[in-house]
Amino acid sequence: MDFFLPTIKDINQIRESMKGNTKRGCEMSPANTVLWARHYRTEIAFLNQDIIFRSKRSDGRYSYSCNLMDAKDARYLFDTILKMAKEENGAFQMHCMTEQEWSLISQWYPESFQIVYDRDGADYIYDREKLATLSGKKLHGKRNHIHRFEENNPDWKYECITDENEEECAKMAMQWCVNNCMSAQDEIEFERIDESKLVVYAIRHRKELGIIGGALRVGGRIIALTLGERLTDDTFVVHFEKAFSDIQGAYPMINREFVRHELSGYRYVNREEDIGLPGLRKAKLSYYPEILLEKGTVTSVENCE
Repeated sequence: MDFFLPTIKDINQIRESMKGNTKRGCEMSPANTVLWARHYRTEIAFLNQDIIFRSKRSDGRYSYSCNLMDAKDARYLFDTILKMAKEENGAFQMHCMTEQEWSLISQWYPESFQIVYDRDGADYIYDREKLATLSGKKLHGKRNHIHRFEENNPDWKYECITDENEEECAKMAMQWCVNNCMSAQDEIEFERIDESKLVVYAIRHRKELGIIGGALRVGGRIIALTLGERLTDDTFVVHFEKAFSDIQGAYPMINREFVRHELSGYRYVNREEDIGLPGLRKAKLSYYPEILLEKGTVTSVENCE
């Protein structure tokens, strides 16, 4: 099987393989597959119409991932990955596996594998209507931040990211990087620099990637933006959200306005994981997710330490 590092040239084939996807994990999105491939050194291959991911672990062995939920032949897909792992003389490992997929594996091979869920990699999935209205006592604080934003910025307006404003949006993303690329210890945050580059790339190539975006304009300049794509028939995934932190309420405002203007056809909004960052976890929990989609790593019992 031929694995390769995907680029935007492969987006149509990736999109075709993910057509009809019902798995709500953020990794099952065409744009994400292309945007983060080089950063995480994630290669892909196709087995019939199913896509297989593999990433090299710190020990040099591969960890695999796929979508067993929607596979044409899920058992064959799993067995093929299992065979590849054995042929490489490496310990079998699959990541980003959901509880539903684990249920299939444990039925096929009772007591042969085990799963360990990764809280840091759990996806936060929200009810779209609740994000659009921010109604209820729990979200009172979000409404207050938005009220302050509206009072302090009476000329604000929401706009879609288009050919006309993409240059301004790209500049805003790079300015955000300049403002946030140094840690409190004056160390360069290379992850943020890399992400900002991807934001600019996503803005420039949003049509090919199938991405849509929205932005907030205050005082004639772009001060917040967000980008995402369709994940399943009822779920949209937000890949990037950036705002200038010195403007109170900018983050909850771009969140609400984007959902209101662009996502009326969806039931859920996946805002991806918190990667174990305390501040990010607090922020994501503060919106009270409808679903916390935990994903785990499956390994062979015989190879477990």
